[in-house]
Amino acid sequence: MDDARRRDLLLVALTFAAGAVDAVVFLRLDVFTAVMTGNIVLLGLAIGQGAFRNALRSLIALLAYSVGVVAGARIVDTIAIESHWSPKVTRALVTEWVLQVGFFVGWLLSGANPDGVGAATLIAVSGVSMGIQAAAVRALAPGMSTTYVTGTLTGLLSELSALGTVSGDRRRRASIVVALAFGAILSAFALSTIPVVAPAIPLVVIGGVLAVARSGFD
Repeated sequence: MDDARRRDLLLVALTFAAGAVDAVVFLRLDVFTAVMTGNIVLLGLAIGQGAFRNALRSLIALLAYSVGVVAGARIVDTIAIESHWSPKVTRALVTEWVLQVGFFVGWLLSGANPDGVGAATLIAVSGVSMGIQAAAVRALAPGMSTTYVTGTLTGLLSELSALGTVSGDRRRRASIVVALAFGAILSAFALSTIPVVAPAIPLVVIGGVLAVARSGFD
């Protein structure tokens, strides 16, 4: 498998993980920590309805994501050539994985039902980790995203309507959109059956991405 193909598969896996993360934090913590467009809307709704507890959670998620993006950009340092997976990208994702471990530990300690300060802490940890992922992926492939796919979906549908064909780039975009949905589906199912293990899904997926990256790129 060539490097570009391997990179694309890892981007799809990271998108799956982001969908899994957002399902957990939305269904249990009432925010998004990967999709900031949705989170900003939730923040506005909470303020408009006077739900200041939810507004505070959304604000924490937004600030944490911003911190994560800045931290991730510093780790990666520069925008890499598209398709080139550098050790700095791997280093950023290792940091994300460590934060996901922290989230999982906090989740277990809360009995899969965090509230109050514990919930705010988990939101912050998740937000920073997703911001780091977003920054790392932007450095790796500036035209792609694994944490928000509105632009990806719009581009895909626009190109399909204009040309009616499916190229390699369009397949990659379609895979990104589908992966986000399936990540959310699997996490939602886990929450309804064995909620204590739900945050382990993105943890395992990101760990798998790191294993492949270390053997295939670094």
